[in-house]
Amino acid sequence: MYKFYCDKLIDGYFELDEETQKHLKVVRIKNESFLINYQNQFYECIWKFPSKAKIIKKMDINNEVGFEITVAIPIIKQTNFEIAIQKATELGATKIIPFISKFCDSQNLKSISNQNRILKIIKEAAQQSFRNKIPELTELISFDQLIKLNVKSKILAYENKKESPINKTNENVLLIVGPEGGFSIDEIDMASKANVKIVSLTKTILRAETALIYMLAKIN
Repeated sequence: MYKFYCDKLIDGYFELDEETQKHLKVVRIKNESFLINYQNQFYECIWKFPSKAKIIKKMDINNEVGFEITVAIPIIKQTNFEIAIQKATELGATKIIPFISKFCDSQNLKSISNQNRILKIIKEAAQQSFRNKIPELTELISFDQLIKLNVKSKILAYENKKESPINKTNENVLLIVGPEGGFSIDEIDMASKANVKIVSLTKTILRAETALIYMLAKIN
């Protein structure tokens, strides 16, 4: 069943944006029902051409994990950054924080320059993976600001850490992965002093987006 997000409900009808209308025309939905996500709740609807959807019934669907998963993604190459936010959304992230650290390449700041593109990727990934919630995208912050965030459990992946596995959790968590150049010794020391748990993932060196997928799969 097709799924869409909508933020306008008037007199029992959802007001569909142009993108959704176009999608409905492409897939040639006529009398078939589809799902609308409105304020994190799903509704079964039928299309009232061209711009409305009539509610049939409210659906009891909850595909969220039940706790907050914040992911911190460094400024990396645009393609890799977009893969990271897409996969983070599909795997249950509720908040996405771009950050810059010592070994980030400043040329990669262009990865977050097009906010509309990033938000579209997040929305489409949430829609595709049947999420109730669209993850929040925050502004760019520094590594120092990141490790001081008030989150109960903070976990950072570091390739030089000896055996220290990441475990499943059910509490609010912040997952941090590093850029292509990794983290500096000073940054690791700062993180440890800020009560960030430093973990190892695999014996091999992983790209940021791969490390993030691994961590999300392990905790969830």
